[in-house]
Amino acid sequence: MSKLSRSITVTGLVLLAALLLPALTAGQPLPTPADFVRNLDVRCYKLPVLPALGVNLRLDHLNPVLINMGLQPEINVPIGQPQDLCVPVYKNNAPPPDTSLPFIRFVDWKCYGITGSSLDLMLKLDQLNPIIAGLFGPKLDVIVREPQQLCVPVRKNNSFPGNDVGLLVRWLDVKCYRVETAQIPNGQVTLTHLNPLINQPPELVTFLNTPPTQLCVPVKKNLAAPPPAVLPIVQYADVLCYRINGQALNQTFTLTHQNPVLVNMGLPPENNVKVGASDTLCVPVAKNGDFPPG
Repeated sequence: MSKLSRSITVTGLVLLAALLLPALTAGQPLPTPADFVRNLDVRCYKLPVLPALGVNLRLDHLNPVLINMGLQPEINVPIGQPQDLCVPVYKNNAPPPDTSLPFIRFVDWKCYGITGSSLDLMLKLDQLNPIIAGLFGPKLDVIVREPQQLCVPVRKNNSFPGNDVGLLVRWLDVKCYRVETAQIPNGQVTLTHLNPLINQPPELVTFLNTPPTQLCVPVKKNLAAPPPAVLPIVQYADVLCYRINGQALNQTFTLTHQNPVLVNMGLPPENNVKVGASDTLCVPVAKNGDFPPG
């Protein structure tokens, strides 16, 4: 090869590298709030008897509907024993689009028991996922009663979301309230796991003929708010939880906290946690006609 040819080849490779570099190094763009939330389906499994978290937290609402209703923060909420592990799934043949999938697949919640006063609050809910809207109807009315759980983001084993994904999922804390409603679900869906550490085939599950049990709404802990880039997404992460009849997971994980508030408290991982019976399926909803933008 002549000196001129080598020079042209090297120059071409440099130009090609310059063109590819932004694609290789650019971060995962954040989804719109609507794109993320309408795909936020999580399946919850029972945890064994484990120690209470042993900390008290201040919990403030993040959703605009509840903030505008003037709901006050709860101060010094004792965080009890872990009860459920909720992991991401999709329904039937409708996986999340590529814009939200990298984020949804790392949404793992460890749900701790809490107590508090009943809100006695009436809300009108819209189903955001078309599959559930088709099964049960697009709307329902609920009365929100007492808080039952605080679900906080964790990671399983050594599975680390990327920096851009972690920026969002580490701030996804939800407070789950008992709800009352006249809706009685009836039907089946096929659920497929999204998290990379759960390798199980799709499963047809049946909704129990009982009303939805909980409404989970986004909160911040100890006044530590999500960064401005992800707050518009986090504040619309509302899910409604239905009882289902399905197979137990029967897998063992090490669970490590992701939220900065709990990480900074130095809470150690919980090792060899056996995740057991299938419990609920939580699906995205909007409250009082205030839909996530996008």
